[in-house]
Amino acid sequence: MKEKLQNSMQTFARSIIQPVMFMAVTGIIIAFAAILKLTSMPQIIQNIGNLFFTVLSDGIIGQLSVIFCVGIAAAMAKKYKTDAAILGISIYLIFLYANNFWLKFTNRLAKPRSQGLFGTGQANVLGIQVTDMGVFLGIILGCLAGYFVNKFGRVKFHKYLASYEGTKFAYLLLIFTTIIFAILITYIWPPINHLVSSSVKLMGSSGVFGLFAYGFLNRMLLPIGMHHLLWMPIYYSPLGGSAVIAGKTYSGAVNIFLAELGNINKIHSMHWSIEFLANFGYIFLPIGIALAFIKTAKPQNKARVKGLVIPTVITAMLAGITEPIEFMFLFVSPILWLAHGVIYGLGLVIPHLLGLKIEVENLINTLMYSFVVPMHLGHQWLIIPIGILMVLIEYFTFKFLILKFNIKTIGRETETNESNNIKENDLPTTSTSDPTNFSNLVKGLGGPNNIMTLENCYSRLRITVNDQSKINLDLIKKFPSSGVINKKNNVQIVIGPGVESTKEELADFLKNLNSKTK
Repeated sequence: MKEKLQNSMQTFARSIIQPVMFMAVTGIIIAFAAILKLTSMPQIIQNIGNLFFTVLSDGIIGQLSVIFCVGIAAAMAKKYKTDAAILGISIYLIFLYANNFWLKFTNRLAKPRSQGLFGTGQANVLGIQVTDMGVFLGIILGCLAGYFVNKFGRVKFHKYLASYEGTKFAYLLLIFTTIIFAILITYIWPPINHLVSSSVKLMGSSGVFGLFAYGFLNRMLLPIGMHHLLWMPIYYSPLGGSAVIAGKTYSGAVNIFLAELGNINKIHSMHWSIEFLANFGYIFLPIGIALAFIKTAKPQNKARVKGLVIPTVITAMLAGITEPIEFMFLFVSPILWLAHGVIYGLGLVIPHLLGLKIEVENLINTLMYSFVVPMHLGHQWLIIPIGILMVLIEYFTFKFLILKFNIKTIGRETETNESNNIKENDLPTTSTSDPTNFSNLVKGLGGPNNIMTLENCYSRLRITVNDQSKINLDLIKKFPSSGVINKKNNVQIVIGPGVESTKEELADFLKNLNSKTK
């Protein structure tokens, strides 16, 4: 039971990250549009900026719920992904109209107030007034569509009823299930919404403790790939706060911040949720880790260590992907990982105490945000001194622990196991698309018939196998990667940037293997 629940949670975590992966593109364009919208720009430039900001803010940020629904449905479906996406958008629309109908039928349709429907428990979604569930609506319906496709997608009927079998049968069941759900939610969600609001108020008032706990747990959940379940609701749901900006309601720390960027000339103070976005774990903490590894490496290994850690620091700073350097010590020393989690939490607390009010992400986005937000609002001059402080804390902590406990981090291995550590910890030095590498990987996974699912998130290949006893970790570790995590039927391989291309190439490799065996 425990294993089944854990597998379900990992599947959900993997699925929910798929739509989020596109938000980075939206965010960078919105930030650029905010620059174009500044009053110091010529009017024609402001109009262009306003075009992009309005389209992406209203069309993407404002419609995240439906995007989550379709994305999660397709990601969760083991087969028939296109059908799952179609069912996702279909039941989303069915829910909206069924929910709206029942609110009207029971005379519970809220009337707009001075700030529109904000605070009434209802919202306009795709022009339809419904119970306000935010992105949770899309998440729930996406999971529902994915589950029904997996459960009933292979159902077969008599040939005369063949047009109603499989995913069509799943759709038939979903119609009735969704309508019942839409009606029930009008009674169930208001108390849940109250609970969410109370949780947000508690989180906002908990200050230092809430921020530290968020940062610490963020790293502790990373090894099992479930940290998405922590930061995603903060970033994109009411758990990250709600605010009315320029007459529109936005929920989630990222959505609120991006809306503030586009209306920065009208903002008098930054929303409190920005404190969850001031994250020094991308740009600065990897520098401290890398310096500690170089300092504590054996003299003859320092050059090699520099060649290995510097690319990981660049990856973290520019792409916001920290796993390559973190996986260099995750499996080597739990003490270092625990210390890193504590420092990560402090990296959110210190900006809060000093008054930093701007998102600190990867280097490119941080520079753009710093340019848009006025200094008196963001206090972005604090980024450099806080960043240097975090580098020093991480460096001296890691250096002390490595030397104190003689931890065999990269460059400190004994001659007998050095080659094994290199295989497990180094960044890929050969092309992952090499057929030999794919061949070893597939063999290590127990052969093509043992592979159930093949997915990816920001930086990892996520693979589910039928029979865990067929897994050969030694073969899997021959595949160029930054680390391998194996928990029963689930295998995660840290690739870093380019993981999506690697997944597609591996999928093609498997497809060719299967075609040859037929």
